[in-house]
Amino acid sequence: MTTEKITEMLEDLSGRVHNRMTALENQANAIEKAIALGMAPPGGDGPNIHPTGPQAYALRGPGAAKDYRSLYGANAGFKWEDKQSTFFQAALSGRHHPLLIQGSMTEGVPSDGGFLVPSEYASRIHNVALENELVLPRAFVQPMKSNLIKVPAMTIGSHASNLMGGFVASYTAEAGTITENDPKTRSMTLNARKLTGLLRFSAELTQDIPNGEGQIIDFCGRGLGWYRDKAFLKGSGVGQPLGVLNSNALVTVTKEPGQAGGTIVFENLAKMMSRMYAGSFKNSVWVCHQTTIPQLLTLSVAIGTGGDHIPVMTRAGGGFEILTRPVLFSEKTEILGSKGDVMLCDFSQYVVGLRSEMRFDTSIHVAFTTDEILARLIERHDGQPLWDTALTLEDGVTTVSPFVALDARA
Repeated sequence: MTTEKITEMLEDLSGRVHNRMTALENQANAIEKAIALGMAPPGGDGPNIHPTGPQAYALRGPGAAKDYRSLYGANAGFKWEDKQSTFFQAALSGRHHPLLIQGSMTEGVPSDGGFLVPSEYASRIHNVALENELVLPRAFVQPMKSNLIKVPAMTIGSHASNLMGGFVASYTAEAGTITENDPKTRSMTLNARKLTGLLRFSAELTQDIPNGEGQIIDFCGRGLGWYRDKAFLKGSGVGQPLGVLNSNALVTVTKEPGQAGGTIVFENLAKMMSRMYAGSFKNSVWVCHQTTIPQLLTLSVAIGTGGDHIPVMTRAGGGFEILTRPVLFSEKTEILGSKGDVMLCDFSQYVVGLRSEMRFDTSIHVAFTTDEILARLIERHDGQPLWDTALTLEDGVTTVSPFVALDARA
């Protein structure tokens, strides 16, 4: 082999090594950026950290800040510049105001109508909702610039044949042939669903709006949070978000033989934990309907023959825990004895798409005879689990999921 040929081969090898190092450096930078934003790959564990700095419309991880400014940036929307009156005072007055025209309907569905809520008011409403929600603070949140957005996710599959949709590894002898396998991915579509809330105000409240503005913001925020939670927990997925209770990823634990209706036994909870995906355990929380409280407070495990009992639900950090995981009580699941009255969920495996715009519109005609004003608040969002099915473990039989529910006990 000539010297020129050897030199050519070395230069080619050097170029390939340089390209590979550059690719690895870019990948490392991307991972570092993702960690800084509190992000994690779908199907994986999300770091519970806050971002180093706000980036508008970036995907927000389970532990990242999700206040309005963090999601959409400091310059989102338009500002209300009238120092003499508030936005709600102008909107409810029924009179012309130039700033209302600035925030009027300019895109989307014409029938939505209404006035775009200024960013400072939308921010306060959003943050009230966030403080009172179960799912959104613990989920991935993708701010949406349009009505549709595609989100990449893995096909879950079975660990009996491969990992998370197609990753296969094997020990290979020196110079042996490496088995090729293509991981399977899928595309999730988030389609912003319109949530419309109706409110009724007295004429007296609208005349004294500076004092009632805080009540309106609080009421709108709590209302949005309540209905979003309900949809994310048990939405049908038809014209509304797909809730975990109606997802194909849900694993359901059946009642014990001979178990009476409307009861909860320790075996139910232990088996639910055994069906929680191991990678989701540290992020999981119990979500229980309020009607389960008497059962859970009196549930205990007998120890020995002396009659001692250890309570199953214990106090910890100002709240309750079951088997070391926090317990959240809510009316937005299902009542005692129904499927889903007790759930164990890792909401970091749920993704929410959220539009920044809120719209507010009023009418004096519907309740004209009672001197009241009917108002509507419109917000658009979507949500669905990142998992398309439950995961079959390496044994080829056992199925696990980030979402586990106790079945009905009629």
